[in-house]
Amino acid sequence: MKRPRRPSLRRLLPRRPRRKTVLWALGLAALFLLIAGPSAVANDVYSNIGPAPQIPPGGLVERYPLASYQLDQYFPAISVGLTSGVDVSGVAPLIAYFIAQVIWMITAFLAYAVITVFAFAFSLDLLNGNGTPGSGALAPVSTAIHNLYASTFGAPWLVAMVVIVGCWAMWKTLVQRRYTETAGALAVSLLYFVLAIGIVTQPEQTIGPASKLSNQLSTALLSLTNQGSVGNESQAKLGASNQLFELLVLDPWTVLEFGGLENCTTIAEGKGRSVAVRPLSSSPAEDSRLASQLDAATEIRAQGKTCVNDKNKYAPHFLAFPYQSDRRNSEHEALEKGDVSALPASDAGKTDGSYPLGKADEPAAEAMGKGGQYQRLLLSVVIFLGELGAFALVGALAFSVILAQILLLTALGFAPVALLIGIFPGRGHEFFKTWVSKLAGYLARKVVYSLILAVVLAVSQALADATSNLGWLLAFVLQAAFLWTVFLQRNRLTADFLSATVGPKAGQDATNRLQTLYYTTRLARMATRSHRQPAPVTSAGSPSSGEGPAPSSEPPPAGKAPPEGGGGSPSSGEPPSGGEAPPSD
Repeated sequence: MKRPRRPSLRRLLPRRPRRKTVLWALGLAALFLLIAGPSAVANDVYSNIGPAPQIPPGGLVERYPLASYQLDQYFPAISVGLTSGVDVSGVAPLIAYFIAQVIWMITAFLAYAVITVFAFAFSLDLLNGNGTPGSGALAPVSTAIHNLYASTFGAPWLVAMVVIVGCWAMWKTLVQRRYTETAGALAVSLLYFVLAIGIVTQPEQTIGPASKLSNQLSTALLSLTNQGSVGNESQAKLGASNQLFELLVLDPWTVLEFGGLENCTTIAEGKGRSVAVRPLSSSPAEDSRLASQLDAATEIRAQGKTCVNDKNKYAPHFLAFPYQSDRRNSEHEALEKGDVSALPASDAGKTDGSYPLGKADEPAAEAMGKGGQYQRLLLSVVIFLGELGAFALVGALAFSVILAQILLLTALGFAPVALLIGIFPGRGHEFFKTWVSKLAGYLARKVVYSLILAVVLAVSQALADATSNLGWLLAFVLQAAFLWTVFLQRNRLTADFLSATVGPKAGQDATNRLQTLYYTTRLARMATRSHRQPAPVTSAGSPSSGEGPAPSSEPPPAGKAPPEGGGGSPSSGEPPSGGEAPPSD
C-alpha cells in the first residue's frame, strides 16, 4: 500500500507573481499616477526637458486642464440610518463608475497625447529648423557631405568613373556599333551628373527650398480644410487640433457627464421628465431650422418641450473648476436643484443672469447619480474602442512624417555615392533613379499625409453633420468605422498618392519588402525540403546518384551475356536476359 504523498514546502508557499503581471501592475500604476496628478509629474521634470508647447494658445485643447475632464459622481456607496439600516445598493454602481472613470481617463490621455504628437510632427522641419540661419540640420549635413566628397569620394574617384564610362562607350561604339544607344546613355549620365553635383555642392539651394515648399503645401491643405482659405501654420494647427479635440474629448465627455450632447424635458407635476430630442418639429424644414438653432444656442423651446445644448450650457461651468472641488460640487448642487442661488460665488452666471437654471435642467444631473453609472460604463467602452482607430491613424501619420524627415537626411548623406554610381550606364542609372525617387518621396510624404488628414477631418465633419438627426451614438459609430477604415488602408492610399506624384518607385517600398520576404521564405523552404528529401534506392540497395554505374573495363566471359544495365548503351543492340552473345565476325 502506497503512502500518501506529503505536500512539498514549495506547494505550500504562495507562488511568485509572474513577470508579465508585475509589468502590467507597474504600467497601470504609472498610468493612474499620470491621470491622478499630471501636474505633479510634469511641472518639475517634463517642463525642463520637454519641447515648447506645440499647440497654439486660444484653442479647445489648452482652454481647460486635462484633469478637469474627469467624470463626477454624487451618491454614497454605503448609507447607514437609524430606521433604514445599512444600504449597500451604491456599491455596484460605484464599482461601475470607477471602471468607467479609468477607461475614460485612459481614452482622454491618449487623445491628448495623439493631438500633441500631431501638432509636433506637422510643425517639425528638421532640415530648415525655425527659419533662422543654422537652426536646422541641413547646414551640418551639408558640411558632412562636402567633407565626404572632398576627402573620400572626391576627384580621383570621379576621374576613375569617367574613364570607366569612356571605355564602356568605346566598346559599345567601336566593337558592338550601338551608336544611338551609347549616345542616349551618355546623355543620361551627363544629366544625372549635373543633378548630383548640384545636390552635393549646394544642398541648401536644392533640397532646402524643396523642403520649404513641402511645408507650405502641408500647411495650405490643413488650413483649407478648417477655414476654407489658405492661412498660416499656427491657424492650420489650431483648427485641426480643435476639431480633433472636440471629436475625441469634449463631445464624449459631455455625453458621459450629462447624459448626451443635448437633452429635452417636459414639466409634469412640478418635475422635469426627459423626452426624446428628435424630432424637434413635425415639419422637416422647421426641424432643420430648430436643430441649427439648438446647435448654436444654449436652450430653445419646441413643441412643448425645453431642449438644452449640454455642451454649450453646462460644460463651461463644470470645466472651469477642478475635479471634486467645492465650487464644482456647488455647480452640481445648483444643477440638481435647478436653483441659481446654489452656484458658487465665482460663477458669473449667478449674478448676471447668463446661466438660468430650472426644473428643465434637473435631468442633466441624473447621469452623475446612482442610476446612470451602468450606462456610463457601457458608453466608455464603446468610446474607447471607437477612438482607437483615430489614435492609430493620427499617430501613424504623425510618426511617419517625423520618420520621413529622418530618412530624408539619411538619403541626402549618400549624395556623393550617388554621384559616382549614377554616371555609369545600366545599373548605375537605376540606382540613381531609385535614390532620387526616394528623396522626392520623403519630401512629398508630409504633403500626402496632410492631404489624407485633411480629407479625414472633412469627411468626419460631413458625417457628423449628415447624421446629427440620428443621435450622437450612431454618428460616433459611423465616424469611428470611417477612421478605422482609413487606418487599415493608409499604406495603400499613401502608395497611390506617391506613385501618382513622384513616381511608382517612391510608393513601392513596403510592397518590395513584402515580396522580398515572401520569395526568400519560399526559397528557404524549397532548399530545406530538397536537402531533407532522401535519395531513391536502386534494386541493388544503394542510393542512386543520378548516373549509371561505371562501365566495366573487363570483357564478359565467353558464352555469357553482359550484366543487365552494365557497360552497353541502348543503341548497341543488347540481347535479352539469359540469351547468348552473338558470334563475333
